[in-house]
Amino acid sequence: MSQVVGIDRKVKRAWLDSALDRLAQNTDEKELRAFLDQNLKDELPGKESRAKALGLVLKVWSSIPREREPLRDRAVALLPNISGQERVWLHFGMTALAYPFFRDTTEVVGRILALQDDFTTAQVQARMVTAWGDRVTAKLAARYLLNTLVDWDVLRSGKKQGHFLLARKMSGSVPELQLWLLESLLAASNSDEIEAQQLLRLPESFPFQLTVGVADLRRHEGFDIHRQGLDMDMVALRKVKLEPIPKPTKKRKEPKKPKKALPPQPSLFDKECDDSEPSNGKPHPDPSLTKGSTRKKKKPSPNKEKRRVEAAIKAEVVNTLSERADRFLQVQGGPFVPDAPFAAPSKECVEQFRDGHYFGCIALTQAVLEAVIRHIWQMKLKKKSGQESTFDKYLAALHKKNIINEEWKSRLEQLWADRNTFHHLRPSVESDLQKLEETALNSLRLLTELEQEFFGFNVQDGTVAPDHPEYWTVKEG
Repeated sequence: MSQVVGIDRKVKRAWLDSALDRLAQNTDEKELRAFLDQNLKDELPGKESRAKALGLVLKVWSSIPREREPLRDRAVALLPNISGQERVWLHFGMTALAYPFFRDTTEVVGRILALQDDFTTAQVQARMVTAWGDRVTAKLAARYLLNTLVDWDVLRSGKKQGHFLLARKMSGSVPELQLWLLESLLAASNSDEIEAQQLLRLPESFPFQLTVGVADLRRHEGFDIHRQGLDMDMVALRKVKLEPIPKPTKKRKEPKKPKKALPPQPSLFDKECDDSEPSNGKPHPDPSLTKGSTRKKKKPSPNKEKRRVEAAIKAEVVNTLSERADRFLQVQGGPFVPDAPFAAPSKECVEQFRDGHYFGCIALTQAVLEAVIRHIWQMKLKKKSGQESTFDKYLAALHKKNIINEEWKSRLEQLWADRNTFHHLRPSVESDLQKLEETALNSLRLLTELEQEFFGFNVQDGTVAPDHPEYWTVKEG
């Protein structure tokens, strides 16, 4: 089972600070969620975007396993004794516990900075691929995390885009803060025990100036230390004794009081048969009982119904505007030229992805890719439009002529293997939203690369000049 990355945006320190301040007053998650939701409305007006940001923050400080609650509570207890800047120690430790991807990424950054003064996003992404696989989400998450660490003043951006340096070593004014961080990082590592000197030099602790030693580790309430061999101190987490959750006591049922008998009420039959007039002397004003009369439902006017639909569509777009913009920027709107072959359907592929319609995006992108490959096959190999073949044969022929390289051929074959699954919505079709987004994005990027290669262009004297004009016209047989 693949690990879940879980990070899909920059996590601002201000959000975590707000959660921590509120948590010091009240640990109820429902109240904390409501408080943060209200607090972030101006910054994140989109409901979906705000909900995702809330989920990230709550997983760090509130939605945590029960065995981690004592560690969290000790972090909150440190607040009166530390400065505002030192809160980064707490956020760093709790985020490492909540997200293994965060711990792994900071370990990679720490190892690189031990060898050189700066690094690039690509260097970190390349190393993360080894542990997490060549997934789009992992690469994006690494970029989000580096921007997060810049927001926390852990890193600073270099002169070149995508370059980062250590901002400065952060000092901890109280030993308890340093020991708490080491305990949280050891817990996040999933190691049963670690050598004491190694714990004091963890790569992922690179932002912090540690001044504690082995003697301090021995005194810390969260550690158990034992000697191994002649001179090796091994540190393990002290097991937390959890109090059993008390079972709710059943309330004693009170005997039901007998209901008071109601006076007899006249039936509908009695009412209809009652020819008496009301006390005011006027007949019953009920037009529905008049012979031949019928009540008609009022139909809403077309304009009113249209305004209602417009308002619903507008609300949906406004609430998801931030997510749509993020998705659009991932593909940069595509390289599509208005008059190039397949530009119109290619543009629709991007719009489907931008609006979160992943099934539609995948199916349409597969269809456009098939059309592009068939078109290149016809134009390059001088085939007539009536001479149809199969996608596999198109690929094989283009690969044999070195028009399609081995990497593209492999990616196209992999994508094509799922073609019928998506087009016919077979039971085995993917249903996980995150994986669907990955598949849609990978498909779009492959289409982008192909169109850039075969329908690329440059602008000369204000006009578009195709790099390969032979691919821009379809010859009819």
